Amino acid sequence: MGDEDKNVNQDDLTNDDDNDDTDVSKKKSYTPEEYARVCSEAKTYRKDKAAIKKERDEFETKFKALENEKLTELEKERNKNIELEKKLADKELNENQAKIDNLILKATAGKNFIKIDTAILLIKKELENEEEVNEKVIEKAIEKLIKDEPYLISSGNPNPSSGNFGKQDNEPVKDTDAIFGDMLRGIKK
Repeated sequence: MGDEDKNVNQDDLTNDDDNDDTDVSKKKSYTPEEYARVCSEAKTYRKDKAAIKKERDEFETKFKALENEKLTELEKERNKNIELEKKLADKELNENQAKIDNLILKATAGKNFIKIDTAILLIKKELENEEEVNEKVIEKAIEKLIKDEPYLISSGNPNPSSGNFGKQDNEPVKDTDAIFGDMLRGIKK
């Protein structure tokens, strides 16, 4: 019985070949007039679609203009006030940030940081969680930074990699006013 099923299935497959629609003689051919008609229909369809799209875009712009005209003076003033409040808040934020930067620079002035920019960034990172930033909070942040990262502070000792150009004395570098004052004192004697 299994062999007969195989024969039936093979017969069905061979019979399907007779009903195949891919036969070249059965394909429909078009005359040049029909081809030209189909092409012109497609062209008019594309033109109509482009015209409809253009009309829709014009309608949308007119609709938006009408909506904007409907806004009352009160709504326009409200929108203007919101915009001005946002600008004011941005200015206040920038002003507060400038005050904090000045306080940090003032507090780090005498601490002998090797890379002051890095120290300032680390201090700002520490101050992000603080609600109110004042001189005491900044001092605590600087002390914590010095404790956690002592390599940011210049020790005054010469750097071994400096070679012969390292600092020979442990005296801090003087500013020009102090040097000039020492020279004047030396001349008077």
